[in-house]
Amino acid sequence: MMPRRIGGRFSTNTAARDAIPKLSGGLYEGGELSKEEIGAIFGKHMERSRGNHILHLVQKQRLSGNIDEDIPGSQKPKEQALAWLRVNIPFDEDQAILTRLESEERAALEPQTKRTGNGVYAESVLEQIREENLRKRRTEEGQEEARNTAEGDRPPISREQSLMQRRQESEARVKKWKDWAAEDQLHSVPQMSFLRRAGPATLLTAAVISLCVMFAQNYTPPSEAARLFRSVSPAAATISVLVAMNCAVWVGWRVLPLRRSMMRVCCLVPAYPYVSSLLGNVFSHQMFDHLVFNMIALWIIGGNLHDDVGRGPFLAVYLGCGIAASHVFLLNTILFKRWGYVTMGCSGAISALLATWCCINADEGIRIWPFPSRATEWLQPLVLLMLFISIDLYGAVRRLRFGKIPFDARIDHVTHLGGYVAGIVAAQLLRPTVAQRRRREKKQMQRIERAPRP
Repeated sequence: MMPRRIGGRFSTNTAARDAIPKLSGGLYEGGELSKEEIGAIFGKHMERSRGNHILHLVQKQRLSGNIDEDIPGSQKPKEQALAWLRVNIPFDEDQAILTRLESEERAALEPQTKRTGNGVYAESVLEQIREENLRKRRTEEGQEEARNTAEGDRPPISREQSLMQRRQESEARVKKWKDWAAEDQLHSVPQMSFLRRAGPATLLTAAVISLCVMFAQNYTPPSEAARLFRSVSPAAATISVLVAMNCAVWVGWRVLPLRRSMMRVCCLVPAYPYVSSLLGNVFSHQMFDHLVFNMIALWIIGGNLHDDVGRGPFLAVYLGCGIAASHVFLLNTILFKRWGYVTMGCSGAISALLATWCCINADEGIRIWPFPSRATEWLQPLVLLMLFISIDLYGAVRRLRFGKIPFDARIDHVTHLGGYVAGIVAAQLLRPTVAQRRRREKKQMQRIERAPRP
């Protein structure tokens, strides 16, 4: 039943209101939702009466198959209401839309169903037209088949039949791969001990961090003659490879035959963690906007840190701190038993890069284009780092208390905090390397200045 618009407002009858599913102690049984419940769905600014009105309105649109229609005012409350209703009041919206379309089609055909003659058994004009068209089609197909038989060829299929056949084959392949990938989905949380869930991940984290430390200490950059792309700076070359790896994983999520392997390797699921996903999720993004935002941050922050520490320590910080941040998320989820959370993305590694750069350059200022240096001289690296830590700490505590909140449901604050801590530790370990690198660069600049000019 679709609500009717009267004077800029929506009005419904009693039948539509009775068709709404009931919730025990919730919105439609025992009174409407309370102010606190409305605030949890729409935000604290939403009035209780308006929030309940929007919930009723969106639910009636779902039942009537008109979910694509807009509601008065902003459409953001409709999206929030729709997300809450789909979780708490499951309903087959696709079937409702099909029912509405069939009803509209029958209504559109009613003017053409006039009958010739008198009585209820008279022949319909629409049936006459349909039969005439069928006779013409059969005649044309018979003539085409006769020509093909005379030429000794197989009767060709029509364009519509070819398109339908290819569509059915494509849908069958997609269903096959989706069913195959769905075999790994968990229908219940496995009963596993804390040691079994976190033990292998802890060993892998310790091993990767140890290898990263050894790599940072023993890496020797190639000579200028041995470089593959000499016109590209070392920082740009390193970060371009990391960006290409992240983009390749993003493409892999869209290849259905790879979906099952991607879920095991590139998505960290604490309810049943695969050890390989602890490192694979550092390169994994499913949403395009998530990928673009992280790659821009990686290019800006990573380029500055690469220039300060070099390629070996930079890659060690990215990989070692990235897996450490993922391990912090895993331990937090297991301890608080929040099995509905998963994580992926390189934001934990980027947080570590930011923390490392801020600690190494604590005595320097930050210049933000296009603002003059005087306007940003108050923004010191450590001040910027504390600002980001405070934002993620507030988000983590709020989520721990209230659960997922719509506008930041995709932000993994715990992984960010783990990245900050790992980056601060990495900065302390890299201070001697950075000091030695800066002394060497200073001596090179002095030699260049003292060299005789032609």
